[in-house]
Amino acid sequence: MYISIVDTKRNKGYGSSLMECIYEIAKDRGIDLIELDYWFENSVAKDFYKKQNFIKYREFVYKQL
Repeated sequence: MYISIVDTKRNKGYGSSLMECIYEIAKDRGIDLIELDYWFENSVAKDFYKKQNFIKYREFVYKQL
């Protein structure tokens, strides 16, 4: 059985606490927009950032030749 360290730390509030620190640092520095990205298939990240009230405003597509 494989359990990653990430799995054992999920749903404990660490990510939300970290994001709150990031928001405060940004506000203190006059930053009013935080932009991030994650892999399309990473549903855990998608759900987390949605819960943090991030909104999607663009998409990237690519074609490998």
